[in-house]
This record gives sequence, structure tokens and C-alpha cells, in this order.
Amino acid sequence: MKSFLVGLQFLTRLRLDTQTEWKDEDFGKSVTWFPVIGWIIGLLLCGVFFLIRPLGSPLLIGFILVISELFITGALLLDGLMDSADGLFSGRSKERSLEIMKDSHVGAFGVLSVLLIVLLKTFALASADTALYFVLIAMPTLGRLNLVISICEYPYARPYGIGKSFSAYRSKNAVFYAFFTAILPAVCFGLDYIILFSAAILFGLYLNSWIVEKIGGTTGDTYGFITEITEAFIAFLFVLLVKGGAWHI
Repeated sequence: MKSFLVGLQFLTRLRLDTQTEWKDEDFGKSVTWFPVIGWIIGLLLCGVFFLIRPLGSPLLIGFILVISELFITGALLLDGLMDSADGLFSGRSKERSLEIMKDSHVGAFGVLSVLLIVLLKTFALASADTALYFVLIAMPTLGRLNLVISICEYPYARPYGIGKSFSAYRSKNAVFYAFFTAILPAVCFGLDYIILFSAAILFGLYLNSWIVEKIGGTTGDTYGFITEITEAFIAFLFVLLVKGGAWHI
């Protein structure tokens, strides 16, 4: 239970425990729970959607949902997205890219990445129509599944850092449990969810491999990059397939 609370407190603003200092081992053990925390984020977003549905404006509803997720998560992963975008798209050496990612200043690629992600999520959610509950569960759950895979299956690029704690102390069975908990929503959503589940994993594997090729491994910042890009990809893919008539919900 302690590891779950650590993960919940790290990935969201939810505080169910008064403890504010944790050991490195606690961070590592919390990795197993990340998809479950994704469920919780998704359920909270479903609650927000239920309350704002009467607004009747798809674009406004989509934007409010995107902002709501940033509020729930504290925009921690979005910060990683910005830092990663500045480093990964800088065109510099691995060493220099890592230095850029560590710099607290946000560059042009960081700003552009946030704008693109927020806009893509907003327009995708605005186009999801009555299937929004489905998408709101799938996005954070599958995003955090790819986060677990990134932590457990790829080398860490730095000799130290908070991301290193997750990588070094995670459970040996973390990926197995993450797969199991991340696929459970298929009980409610069926084959449609399994399609997105499979696509998310393939996309995440490609993205992680690209990152490792660019900077020699993953970092705490790229964890945020992976999660945010996966969420946007899931929202976009869902709308693309639905609007394209590939399958219907």
C-alpha cells in the first residue's frame, strides 16, 4: 500500500498520506502501480466530463479536460516533455542534448511541443463525441503503461537522478503487473480497447528506441515525454479510426 501512495503522490496532486520524504526504494516499488494510477486519473477526468457536458461545446469541453488533467497531475510529465523536446530535437551530440535537457530554461522546441500536445489532445477529445469516457480512461492508463516499459526495459542515460531511483529499485515483475492492470479496462470496453492497447505498446517501443538512439538511454524527462506523446497518440488514433469508420463504439 505504501508503494501505491508514493506513486499516487508523485504522479498526481492527490495526497492520501502526510509523509513528504521517501526513500529511493519506495519510488522504485511504486512503478508497478502506475497504470492503476492512470485509471484513477481517467476516472477523475470522467467525473469532470460528466459535470461539464451541459456546456455543449466540444472544443471547450476538450480544452477543459486537457487542463483538468494538467491540474490533477501537477503538469510534472509535461515539464519532462518540454525539457526532452529541447534536447532531443536540438541536433546536438548525446552529451550536449543531455545538458540541454537538464537546463531549467525552456527553449523553442519545448514551447512548441506543449502547444502541439495541448492542441492535439483538445481537438481529438472534441471529436470523440459520446465515446469520451472510453478515451479518458485509455489515455492516462496506456500512457503510464508505456512509462513503466520505458523505466524497466531501457537503460538510464545518467549516472544519477530521481528517474534512476525508479529504474534501479523497480520490481522485477513490474512490467508483468503493469500489463495486467493496464489491460483490465478491456473487460468494459472490449476489442476496441485491446486495439488501442496494442497500438500504444508498439508506438512506445518505437519511441523509446528512438530516444535511446539519440541520447544513449532514457531519463526522468523522457519518461514525461513518452507518457505525454503516448496520450496524444491514443486520442488521435481513436478519433482517426472512428471517423474513418474502421470500427464503431
